[in-house]
This record gives sequence, structure tokens and C-alpha cells, in this order.
Amino acid sequence: MISFFRRKLRDITISMKLYFTVGIMALLVTIELCTLWFAINTLSSVRSFVNGEGLWSKAQKDAVYSLFIYANSHKEADYQAFRQFLKVPQGDNKTRLELQKPQPDMRIAREGFIEGRNHPEDVDGMIRLITRFHNISYINKAIIAWGKAEITMEQLIAISDKLHNMIRANVVSQKEIDKVMREVNGLNSKVTLLEDEFSFTLGDGSRWLENIVLRLLLTLSLTIGTTSILITISVSRGIEKGVKAIIEGAILVGKGVLNKRVTVYSRDEIGILADSFNRMIDTLEYSLYNIRKLKDTERKLKKEKEKAETSEKTKQLFLAKMSHEIRTPMNAILGFAKLLEESIEGKEQQEFIRIIIRSGDDLLVILNDILDFSRMEAGKLVFESIPISLKEIIKTNILMIETKRKQKNIEINYLIDEKIPDVIMGDLVRMNQILLNLISNAVKFTEKGQVSISVVCIEQNEEKIVLDFGVKDTGIGIPGEKLGRIFESFEQATNDTARKFGGAGLGLSIVKQLVELQHGEIFVNSKPGFGSDFHFRMSFLKICSQVKKDVAEKLATGVQLGTGIHILVVEDNLINQMLVIKVLKQRDFETDVAENGRIALDKYEKNDFDIILMDVQMPEMDGYEATQKIRELKTFKKSIPIIAMTAHTIKGEYERCLEMGMDDYISKPFDKKDLFEKIFKHLKRT
Repeated sequence: MISFFRRKLRDITISMKLYFTVGIMALLVTIELCTLWFAINTLSSVRSFVNGEGLWSKAQKDAVYSLFIYANSHKEADYQAFRQFLKVPQGDNKTRLELQKPQPDMRIAREGFIEGRNHPEDVDGMIRLITRFHNISYINKAIIAWGKAEITMEQLIAISDKLHNMIRANVVSQKEIDKVMREVNGLNSKVTLLEDEFSFTLGDGSRWLENIVLRLLLTLSLTIGTTSILITISVSRGIEKGVKAIIEGAILVGKGVLNKRVTVYSRDEIGILADSFNRMIDTLEYSLYNIRKLKDTERKLKKEKEKAETSEKTKQLFLAKMSHEIRTPMNAILGFAKLLEESIEGKEQQEFIRIIIRSGDDLLVILNDILDFSRMEAGKLVFESIPISLKEIIKTNILMIETKRKQKNIEINYLIDEKIPDVIMGDLVRMNQILLNLISNAVKFTEKGQVSISVVCIEQNEEKIVLDFGVKDTGIGIPGEKLGRIFESFEQATNDTARKFGGAGLGLSIVKQLVELQHGEIFVNSKPGFGSDFHFRMSFLKICSQVKKDVAEKLATGVQLGTGIHILVVEDNLINQMLVIKVLKQRDFETDVAENGRIALDKYEKNDFDIILMDVQMPEMDGYEATQKIRELKTFKKSIPIIAMTAHTIKGEYERCLEMGMDDYISKPFDKKDLFEKIFKHLKRT
């Protein structure tokens, strides 16, 4: 039987073994707790009986005392007090007599104990003690003593009635009363002995019950402990044996021994694990071959990854370098071309200059597109949120392509929804970039007709507004099979389009990414020969009335002169020096030039300047170090406004300039309006 049980226990699951072990322990603990609860209740009932005996004894003594008083006073009230005290023993006797019946009425039994002044919550326990243990010698002996005491009490009541009748008849002498009271005194002594016997018997029974309970609880505790230990040992040995076999097998496999198999001792999880381990060894050799193959592939991939990362870094450095190298001469070309445009009066010469400026702008757009495309590929494009005017943006973009529009003799019109605020929060540079790409494309691919620009409010609340921008043309259109790929990089409608109209094929790809990176959507509807309709939808934050007022004032600001303002231009390129000085002279600024940061520091310490235009990349001491040296000065001169002028446009350049202590940043080629605006902004703050 035991071996069968052990086999069954060995083959069941580990969880079932644990459930079985815990279940047996829980059952034994429950039995122990029930036993303890039963013992406590029983001992509580014994305590209640002792308390009841005290009430019974006190009432009996009080009754006898009242009877003695009545024998002397002959007052009816004393006799009634005697009868009142007797109700306690009589109530208890009522219960005793009822419980001796074969089928006692528990209601009557409870009433009797309650009449005996026992606590109602103790009554049920006292009744159960009598009904359950009346055959136990201690309880039986106590009940017999109780019955004898009740018989004596009946005799006492009979004598008291006799005394009462004699006193009421007024035919009794003191000698007769004394005789009666001697009988009462004898009965009282007898009852006292029976009370003592009852109490002693209950005490003996209580001690007996206490010993029984302690032995029973000790036995149960030992049983629980022993059973738990035996079951735990049996289960743990079975698990340990199986696990040990698996561990030994794993050690052998770790040493390269693949011709050994693990012994399966059971059909539980350990046995299943051992069987699976054996199957694993069967396929390990093939797996090792695959692992070696994968490691070789991983090494190759790691090398390719490192090569790609190096290539990406090289590309970024190349782009940054080329951006700087291209923007530096472009700054001079476009800057001087714009100065010439303002100074030349001949129409033919002005047209030549405009062609140079337009070509330079086109080259700058291509350069910016390539840089932005690279940033977006690397996930390094950052957007800003500043107050912008959509009307000004659209007008500026139309003005930028005015020459192309006139050449083709096409119309450009725009319509802005009246519900749209004059100023909203957005990224000025990226909005210009998106709209300029779409508008310039529309003009480029339209030979005749018109280009329509629209901005419609879709929805708005107190905090934000959703706008739909549309750029529609009457140009050549896009074939249906190309619509799905028109936003891909280097993709154009047709090869003929690329040959005829030129372009790198990056514009629409950049537009789509710029819109989507700002959580917007872009759509296109087109049909060859009927033109194209581009729409993009974006959400913008609204701005408070004070910001609107400030922006309106800024937009309405007229030409400001720099008379009496002394600017230090720190620039190593002679051509760019000339350009910046020429531009500043247009507004009557006083200028001085430093070829590098070291010369700039020397001049700044000896002269007073109102603002510094600081190139970043220079020989001997660059703009970063020069700015830090200025900020470390101990005098008031350390707080002069410094605006960085750099051909670097890679991500983080603006943040780095601010971190080094510069107040603002302007990229080359620079816009005169932007330069003057930033100069006067920082002069106003100082």
C-alpha cells in the first residue's frame, strides 16, 4: 500500500505534489485549530459554570440571611426578599430538571439559566457542556452534588414556609423560632458543603480537560510536523534525484561529451525535462553547427554595421564640411549680387544680376534639400515653435518666385480663410520650405494658366487650430501610376520631366517628411494634362493677445538706422568681411574688423563696441573660444551681445552656439532683413 502510494506520488506533477503536501498540512492544521476551538469553548463553559455556581451560592446565602432577619423582624418585606433571592437557585434547578429529560426543551433550559442570572452568551455553552459531557465522571459528580443541593434547598423552602405561617398567625414563641432557625442553619451548612463539592469537582474536571487538550494538541502538532517532514523528504528526494541526473548530464555536455543520456526516474515535470534534455542532446551537434554559422554571419554583420556607422559619420562630416565650404562663397556671391541689384540702374544689367541671384537661390535650395534629407534620414531634424504669419509667409514665397512667374506669364493667387488668426505658433523655416517647394513646383510644371494657393480652417478651439493648405496648378499633371511614388526620394513624374524641368527629385519627399514629422498629412490629386492639386493638413497652436500685439509691431516696424552703433565684425574670409561691412553701411552702422578670435579679443579690450558679429570657424582662435574668453571678463564688457555668423547648418550648431555664450545665430548666406532684425532685437535688450 505504501509503495503504491509512493509510486503514485512520484509520477504526479510537481505542482500536484505541492498541492498534496500543502493540503495534508492544511487538513491537519484545521483539525488542530478545530480541536483548540472546541477546547477553548468547553473550558469557557466550565468557567461559566463556576461563575454560575458563585451566583447560585451568593443568592442562597443572601436568602438564608434574609430569612434570619425575617425571624427577628417578622416583617413581610424581609420574607419577600428571601423568596426573591431563591429565584436564582430555582432558575438553575429548572434547567437541571429539563436537561435530565430524554428530549429536553432547550427554550426552557435557556430560560432557567437566564433566571439564574447567568450571562445570555454563556448559556448555550453551559447547556452543551451538560448534554455532551454528562457521562464524564467529573461532570456527573458535579450534577449529582447540584441535585443534592437543590433537595436541601427544597427542605429549606419548606421550613421557611412553616416559619412564615407561624409568624403570620402570631402563634409562635421565640423558642420555637430559634428551633426553626437552628434547622435552617443546619441546612445552610449542608448546602455549603455541597457547593464546595460542586466547585472542587468542576475544578478537577477543568484540569482533566486541560490535560486532555494539551496532550491532543501536542499529538496533533507532532503528527503535522512528522507528516510534513516525511512528505517533504519524499517529494524533495524524488525531485533532487531527477535534477541531479540532469545536472550531471549538463556537465557532461558542457565538457563536450554527447554520447551519454540522462536517466528518467519519473513522469512528472522533472521526468519530462530529462526526456527533453535527451532530445536536446540529439540535436545539439546540428545546433552547434548552426551556431558557428550564425556567429560567422554575426561577425560579418557587425563589421558591416561598423562600416556603415563609420560611413554615416563620414557622410555627416562631409556634409557639414561641404555645407560650410559652399555656403561661405555663396554668402559672398548672393550678398554682393543683391548689393549690385540695388545699385545698378540698367535694366539689362539688373536682369543679369537677378539671374545670378535666382541661380544662387536655386543652388541654395538644392543644398538645403540635401542637408535636410540627410538630417531626416538620421532622425536629427528639430522643429521650433515661434509666432508666424501665414499671410507673410505666402507673400514672401510668391515674391521669391516672381521672376519665374513673369517669365512664364502665369498668374498666382492666394486665399486665406478669414477665420484663421493673423499670427499662430509654428516653425517659420519649415513652413517656408514646405510652401516654397510646392509653389515653385507648381510654377515649374505650369506652362500657362494659373497657380492657386489656399488656406482653410478645418477646426479650431481655444488652444489650437487645424488648417488645410492647398497648392493647385494647371500644369502637366502626374500619371496615375506615378501618384503612389511621387513622394519617394529622387522620384519624378517621368524621365522626360526630369530632362525638361530638371531638379534632384528630393523636394516632394522632403515636403512629405516635414509634414508628417509635424503630425500632419499630405495628399495629391492629379491627372495628366489637367494639373495637380496638393493638399496638406497640419495642427497649430494659437497664441495669446499680447504675443499677437508684439508680432504685429514687429511686422510693422519700418527701416531702422544704426547711426552711432559700433559693430565688431569677426570674420577670416576677406570677401565676407567686405560683404558684411557693405550691408551694415547701408544702415549707417560703424564697423571694425578682426580676422580671428585673438585679434577680436585684443580690439574689444581696447575699444568699445555695441554688438559683435562672430564667425565660428577661424584660424588661431575660433568663435567659440573667443566668446568664452569674453564671457569670462571681470568687467561689464562680458555681457555684450554676440551673434554667431556661420556656414555650419548641422543639427546642434544653434544649441552649441548658445551653450558657448552666444546670444543668437544666423546662417550663411544670410538675409539682410534677418540680420538687421536680430541686431536691433539684441541692441534693444541691452
